[in-house]
Amino acid sequence: MKKHLTKMFSGALLGIAAALAVWILAKYLAPDLFYTYEAKTYDWRMKKNFDEHMPTIEDIIIVDVDARSNHELGKYSQWPRDYHAKLVKFLHEAGALAVGLDILYDKDTYHPEQDKDFIRTVKQAGNVYTALYFAQADSDNWLPVMNEEPVQFDAKKFYYDLPVVEKQRFFSEERLEGEFFDLINASAGAGHVNFNADVDGVVRSINLFKKFNNHLYPSLSFKIFMDLLGSDSLGLDSDQNLALYAGGQALTKIPVDAHGNMLINYAGPFKSFRYISFYDVLNAEKRGLPKEFFANKIVFVGTSLAGLFDLRNVPFMQAFPGVEIHANILYTLLGERFIHKQSAFNVLLAMLAIGALVGILFSFMGPFLSMLVFVFAGLAYVVVAALMFMNNNQWIEILAPLLTLFLTFTFVYIYRYMTEEKSKRFIRTTFSHFVTKSVVDELLANPDKIKLGGEKKECTVIFSDVAGFTTISEKLTPEALVKLLNEYLTEMTNIVFKYDGMLDKYEGDAIMAVFGAPIDHGNHAYNACAAALDMQEQLSRMRAMWRKLGKPELAARVGINTGPMVVGNMGSETRFDYTVMGDAVNLGARLEPANKEYSTLVMIGEVTYQKAGDLIIARQLDLLRVKGKNEPVKVYELMATAERGLSDEMTRVVELFNKGFENYLQQNWDWAIKYFQQALSINGKDGPSLRYLQRCQDFRENPPGDGWDGVYTMTTK
Repeated sequence: MKKHLTKMFSGALLGIAAALAVWILAKYLAPDLFYTYEAKTYDWRMKKNFDEHMPTIEDIIIVDVDARSNHELGKYSQWPRDYHAKLVKFLHEAGALAVGLDILYDKDTYHPEQDKDFIRTVKQAGNVYTALYFAQADSDNWLPVMNEEPVQFDAKKFYYDLPVVEKQRFFSEERLEGEFFDLINASAGAGHVNFNADVDGVVRSINLFKKFNNHLYPSLSFKIFMDLLGSDSLGLDSDQNLALYAGGQALTKIPVDAHGNMLINYAGPFKSFRYISFYDVLNAEKRGLPKEFFANKIVFVGTSLAGLFDLRNVPFMQAFPGVEIHANILYTLLGERFIHKQSAFNVLLAMLAIGALVGILFSFMGPFLSMLVFVFAGLAYVVVAALMFMNNNQWIEILAPLLTLFLTFTFVYIYRYMTEEKSKRFIRTTFSHFVTKSVVDELLANPDKIKLGGEKKECTVIFSDVAGFTTISEKLTPEALVKLLNEYLTEMTNIVFKYDGMLDKYEGDAIMAVFGAPIDHGNHAYNACAAALDMQEQLSRMRAMWRKLGKPELAARVGINTGPMVVGNMGSETRFDYTVMGDAVNLGARLEPANKEYSTLVMIGEVTYQKAGDLIIARQLDLLRVKGKNEPVKVYELMATAERGLSDEMTRVVELFNKGFENYLQQNWDWAIKYFQQALSINGKDGPSLRYLQRCQDFRENPPGDGWDGVYTMTTK
């Protein structure tokens, strides 16, 4: 539980660190870069949001100074001012609600009477809105810098005010360009036509107000909207939305950013609004264009001609008429189709939540599953963000959260590589040569099953040694000896692995193996016994093969003991092995050579005998005091597994031996001799019976006395 909590905490911490790293990068180190790429995801959502089957919008009409008008009426720059006056008069008589002139007019010094007529027509119409254009001071521009409104400009008619603190959010301009202020003064209203593109040059929002000479001038579309709504004042509410009022009553609230920008919710691609050629309107009767078509409509007059320099880069098109941007702004306002951008604080919260959550998940998952979660979570987030935009007009940031997801994945797996994966590499290196692949895989999947630093647990050890190996080695060349030994060790090791044992070490011809470590696999005492018996059977088959080949025949003695041991990495700081140590291990090492005393092949300790229980067949050999130990131990000869059993002959031998051993302990030497002799009459090579027959004969001649406890003391290792 503690380990799981640690992994959860570390995963969450890494996710939070990733989120904060992305936040700092996006907020302070590369804000423009981040915004540019995030804005591209906004553009993608905007295009996906378009309804391809939406009919052309007829409530807002664009009168276009298009190529046809330029062809039919002559070059635009040479048009007489009367064309514009005639257009305004026609739209007024047609009953248009408002006419927005998205054109910057200069005085016609050659035809001043036409300018006067145009001014008079605009004033009489009473529904015409003209364009203002603001700029920053530029020493290369011949126009004068105006820190105050021009004298001939009726500024009070067109600007609005807010308290100084609230006014600071709006972008300040240094110059009001133009000279035809009499026309502006004659209009029902005026608004700026500045488009301040984002850092990547794309127009996604509009400055609802421009600040000039400490006054606020609305955009052209926004001014028309305010008048249509009947708004006479404005303010900022508690959520910093721009609120419009009429007679002190709130009319609407518009979400704006820290600089007073409103996101434009584009209705669709180019010509989503009704376009009518300037030429056709000017010649309406001739062209069969009824005045009623414009009744109660809002009309913008502008151009789609590239040569007139009013084409802008928008989210879905690089050359989009500025006049249609104004139409989209007004359409957004009239339909209250406001796009609400996620606040910076909410973005940070989302990033922290995503980082912490996936950090925890990645900490518990494997690389492949983590990658699937990474891809699925990323796609799911993008889909949700797109749906929120389409259904709720919510701009949920995509880039920073996705980068948080990626960086969390990276951080977690770097951390895991440095900790868990390092541990797994250590496990693989430590155990791959000493246990089976399946055990290694289990350890890698469940590294908490072992404590590499050391732990105390009950295990079973096997010590195996070739009898008379020194003598055999003297008869062989080094090459032949190595080949013979490799054959033997390979077969014996395979049997150890078969029973889920761990090869601890080779020492020349000797083998040390551990059962129950690094992880338990069933009854380790029985597994060790079964392995020892298989080793003896395999050796018997190998001896037959070696006999035919004329090679020396190897025989091995085995000692097995079970008990508590210290398991873990033992050695120096630079070199160590995963092994076992303790009294139980030492006893197992003593039992292997003790076989010589009884001419047996496999000797096991009392605990092994008890733990294996009914799964094995064994007979008690002695109460043995091994060298280096004061306390005697019961030792047994392992004869067979219960599954295989003994032959009837050996079963009878064991029965007679047990009776003889019982009389031996009671110092009934004659009866003991009788039973051992009977056992030998069945199997004359039974080593324990031969050994005890000799002991009984010796004790009958030289009794050990009343203080004898039946313990046999080994004087050699």
